[in-house]
Amino acid sequence: MTVDSELIKKVWNKHAENYDRKHNEYEDPTIWKEILETYLGDNKNQKVLDIGTGTGFLSLMVAELGYQSIGIDFAEQMIKEAKRIADEKELRIDYITSDWNKLPFDDHSIDVIINRCILWTIFDPTITLKEWKRVLKPSGKILSFLPENKIKKHCNHYENEIENKLPLKNINNQQLGQVLTDNSYQNIEIISLSQLKAGKLFENWSLLIGESK
Repeated sequence: MTVDSELIKKVWNKHAENYDRKHNEYEDPTIWKEILETYLGDNKNQKVLDIGTGTGFLSLMVAELGYQSIGIDFAEQMIKEAKRIADEKELRIDYITSDWNKLPFDDHSIDVIINRCILWTIFDPTITLKEWKRVLKPSGKILSFLPENKIKKHCNHYENEIENKLPLKNINNQQLGQVLTDNSYQNIEIISLSQLKAGKLFENWSLLIGESK
């Protein structure tokens, strides 16, 4: 790992214990599950990989809906917390501590990649999105849940030296869609999720969908 990666991992390991209380307590899991099931589809045999799973907000619901759920995060404490919650709920989820630029999966082995609040943290979209595309099956999908605040930009999570290296921070949803297009994803859609109440952190959520060629 690079020095930047180690510093970033340290930040998220520190946040792991309190992350859910800050980010998830205002969210309605029933509505999130309805959205996930709508866009994942009826085939419950699909392997759904939650990249940057954190404490497992999405991967836990994917498992509850009956899909094959996998979650990865490079912050060990996040994965530890996600495993604890999954055990409490008696859910079978494969949680892995891993770098999302070097995924421990075979080519074309994943049906859907999901993520939430992750795209802005990518250092090199070309490298990362190529790796995600490698593990996706042909016509496999990326579902990226994007928080939006129309008044303020993303707050800083890291030191300025690191923040300035994040090319996707503060670009809009249409620009993020173009990033997927530029990296050989197709059938791009941006869907407003007005049914979600974003609580105190964000004004609303959107869903960015891209399909692997």
